[in-house]
Amino acid sequence: MAASHIFVLGALFWISRVWAVHHDRPNIIWVMADDLGWGELGLYPSSSAHGRIATPSLDKFGREGIVFTNAYAGYTVCAPSRTTFFTGRHSGQFVKHGLSGTDIHVKENVTTIAHVLQRAGYVTGAFGKVAPLTSPLQQGFDAFIGQVDQALCHNMYPKYIDTGDGRLNFELIGNSNPASRTLCMQSPEVYNFTVDVFHQEAMKWLESVAQLPTPFFLYLSFTVPHAGGWGDAPHAPEDGNPVPSDLHYRNRSWPDVEKDHAAVITYLDQKVNDLMQRLKLLDIDENTVVIFASDNGAHSEGGHKPEFFNSTGGLLGHKRSLFEGGVRSPTMVRWPAVISPGRTSDFAWAFWDALPTFAELAGTSPPPGLDGMSIVPTLRGEAQPPHKYLYFTWNLGYTVRMGKWKGVVKHCSKSKQRIPSMSDKMQLYDLEKDPFETTNVAEDHPSITVSMRTHVISKNLTCACYQCGMQNHLAGQEKPLLTSGSEALVI
Repeated sequence: MAASHIFVLGALFWISRVWAVHHDRPNIIWVMADDLGWGELGLYPSSSAHGRIATPSLDKFGREGIVFTNAYAGYTVCAPSRTTFFTGRHSGQFVKHGLSGTDIHVKENVTTIAHVLQRAGYVTGAFGKVAPLTSPLQQGFDAFIGQVDQALCHNMYPKYIDTGDGRLNFELIGNSNPASRTLCMQSPEVYNFTVDVFHQEAMKWLESVAQLPTPFFLYLSFTVPHAGGWGDAPHAPEDGNPVPSDLHYRNRSWPDVEKDHAAVITYLDQKVNDLMQRLKLLDIDENTVVIFASDNGAHSEGGHKPEFFNSTGGLLGHKRSLFEGGVRSPTMVRWPAVISPGRTSDFAWAFWDALPTFAELAGTSPPPGLDGMSIVPTLRGEAQPPHKYLYFTWNLGYTVRMGKWKGVVKHCSKSKQRIPSMSDKMQLYDLEKDPFETTNVAEDHPSITVSMRTHVISKNLTCACYQCGMQNHLAGQEKPLLTSGSEALVI
């Protein structure tokens, strides 16, 4: 065969390989709930005197993919948790890498998960709550409509939200009307509920990019079931769980806030159903990876009580806790082309694993030195080594999970330096035998607590607290405040 023919065939082969890799890469969608408890979805174990909250679409979603029973958010409150998602680093590493845990500014030159995918040829869109990002279009996203200021995210009926590089430049005309629970529920068609706006704009974008020759990344971040207000904060602070309708819960003999809480979760469930139906109609369902997760555990804000529906599924603690109820996320993944239905996995992973996972899916490399690792083998049904450790901080304390063992230090003994030490008093739990953390077995296994403290010290981690509010690090404080101007807002 002539050399020229060999060259042409080789070139054609290489082009076909590039084309195949490009076209086989999946679309990626991350759906983020805000303050959704581990026990609030139907596929997760929970029971209460008031029954279960209806989540039929998410239950169907989980049955068609993988339900993760040991998946974690990135932190026990919002912005630091999302910081771990966007950067691939856990909170014990924030100080080392100059991350505030609350805001990521363009001038800091932080490589985000959106940057990685954008540079790999993905078209990227963010809709909803994007904190800690401050300039989404300069931080890896091609399109954005939502809310940058996380304090303003608690406004469920604001007059303005954000789009592009602007602030408060997207008018919600319906919300120029006086708003209240009564008025909004009497005439929901008059008002603009942010959950509806985020979803509608995301679906418009999805339809515009679905048939492009490049894959896409959609970050769809809802602000529910976080507590919120029916108007513009700080003039209308959090006082419940705003939702346009109480659906089939309206006649229950529950407090209004609990009817609203159940309804807003079912309302979220309906949005997920619409998303999944659109993927099928657009004929992109098979090779689209959809991940559903919550940014931290169940909340106790706006008058809602997490025990009313047993929102944690029996896990100890809730939002603002180092225990499992504060950081365990009801996480499910669906990818019909690869993931067979009906799978359940106890593989332990956390938000900082998203970046290396998405990088592998996109056929590119993540930045070096991240805390996360790709869980693509687990998604494909293959065995993979577990994390050596998972680490979370809060209230100048920390928790570390190594295999089945979980160590909890409520307060670092070197709190002024904000670093772990061998003098830290550590509780120890066997999560396989005791998933609800009822029995501290530290005295029975001193070598394990020594090993855990030694390990975190060797990693040069901190126990710094992020969004703990006015540096009020008192044990047991339920509602730290985030100061915004002259107003104090619950985070």
